[in-house]
Amino acid sequence: MKKSRINNGSNENRIRIKALDIVIILLIIASIIGIYFRYNILDTLTGAKNQKDYAVSFQVNDIRYTTEKYINVGDMVYYTDGSALGKVIEATTDSKNALIVVPTQKNFISENNEIVSVSYPTNTRIDASGRLLCKGTKKDNGYFLVDGTKSIAPGDKISVRTALVTFEITVTSIEGIEVQK
Repeated sequence: MKKSRINNGSNENRIRIKALDIVIILLIIASIIGIYFRYNILDTLTGAKNQKDYAVSFQVNDIRYTTEKYINVGDMVYYTDGSALGKVIEATTDSKNALIVVPTQKNFISENNEIVSVSYPTNTRIDASGRLLCKGTKKDNGYFLVDGTKSIAPGDKISVRTALVTFEITVTSIEGIEVQK
């Protein structure tokens, strides 16, 4: 703003506001309102402000027995389109394993009531279960919105990938959890 003196018989300073000054002030106010809207109101409307941490339990069926070695705690899991689903956490609260393998039968009892050991070929298929840490919003109808955009519910089959392996999971449950930071 430009200060200029107007001599009308007194020596006091007066400020003259020109049209350009008004436009600049309005642009600054509009910018402040836009930033406030983006970071407060828009996050509230889209649900981004209300997102919490959830443990999504899943089942993996019919995978090679070696696949479990490529899924570790802390690995990011992505949808096949590349958007993030969540991070692998411990399979249960009392374990440090990424997956719990459903044990395949190693022994069986023969007709003579003898225990016979069974060996499996290298192409053995297994079932496993695990958990993902996902951020999102849970709705009353049981659906869970991952990052407020993609919905999943128990029973859904989802093709996912990590950095090393691609597989299909079946969601078994979704529970809210507290994450220690």
